[in-house]
Amino acid sequence: MPRLTIGLIIYNGADSARTCIDSLLGQTYTDFELLIFDNGSTDGTSEICAEYAAKDARVRHVRHPQTLPQSVNFRGVLMAAQTEYFMWAADDDIWGPRFAELCIAQLDAHPEAVACCTKVMFRYPDGDERPARGTFPIRGTPDQRVEIYLRDSARLYGVYRTPGLQASYPEGVSMFAYDWLVVCLSMLQGDHLEVDDFQLLRSGHAPGKYFEKYDRHFVREKGLTGTLSWALPLMPLTKALKQHLPASAWRKAFWRIVRLNAHQTLLLLKWKFPALEGTFTAVKRVDRALVKS
Repeated sequence: MPRLTIGLIIYNGADSARTCIDSLLGQTYTDFELLIFDNGSTDGTSEICAEYAAKDARVRHVRHPQTLPQSVNFRGVLMAAQTEYFMWAADDDIWGPRFAELCIAQLDAHPEAVACCTKVMFRYPDGDERPARGTFPIRGTPDQRVEIYLRDSARLYGVYRTPGLQASYPEGVSMFAYDWLVVCLSMLQGDHLEVDDFQLLRSGHAPGKYFEKYDRHFVREKGLTGTLSWALPLMPLTKALKQHLPASAWRKAFWRIVRLNAHQTLLLLKWKFPALEGTFTAVKRVDRALVKS
C-alpha cells in the first residue's frame, strides 16, 4: 500500500483536468495513489479521468452517477483513503513537483504535527497573482491552535495524517464554509507546519462564487439557523463549531468566530450590493490593523 492518497475532487473540469492531473502525477514523491472522485461530470471530464486511470496504475477513477453536495464528495474521498497520509486536490489548481515530497518530509520529522503545507500562490482571472496569507505554521496547545487558525487560513490543501483528518470531518456536514470546520477540528489533532517554498498555484475566485451557486455546493439547514444563514452565511458553521469544539477552545476562539461572521456577512453584502465596495474596503483595512495590533 502506498503512503499517500491524493483525493482529487472534480466536476465539469475538462478544460483544466489534464494540467492538474499531470502536475499531480509529476510529483517527485511517487509512493501515492491518485483517487479521483468525479461528481457526475457531463462535459467530457469523466472520459479524461478514465483515460488516465487506464494508462497509470496509480490512478483510480470513481464517477458518481449524479452530482452530490460538495462536502459529501470531499468527505467521501477522504474516508475512502487507507494510507498514512492524505491530501485533497482541486481540478483548477497546479502543484509544483516537490509539494508532496517536502510536506511528507516535515511530517516524518515531526510526529507531533497533523498537517503540513507549502506556501501557496493564488492566480485570479485577470492574471494577477497574490500569495496566500494563511499557510503560516500553527503550534501550541489545541486551544491556542484553534484560536490562531481562526484568524486567517488557506491550508485545506496541505498533506495530513489520514486518521487525524478523518477524525476531524463529522458526518452529515454540508454547510457553507465546511472546510473551515474540518481544518479547525484538525487543530485539535496536532500542529500545522509550513514549508518555505511556493509549490501550489491555486485559482483565485471572487467571493460571490459560492453565494451565487449555493444550492449546488451546499445544503441549507432547515429551521431558524437555515433562515438566518440567508443574511449570516456562517451561522451554521458557528453552530457546528460550538457543537464540536471543546468548551475551552470555543471560549478562547469566540471573538475570532464573531469576527469571521462579520467578515462573511460584509462579503455577502458586497456581492449583493456592489456600491458598498468602498465601505467594505475601509472596514477590511481597519479589521486587519486591529488583528495585527
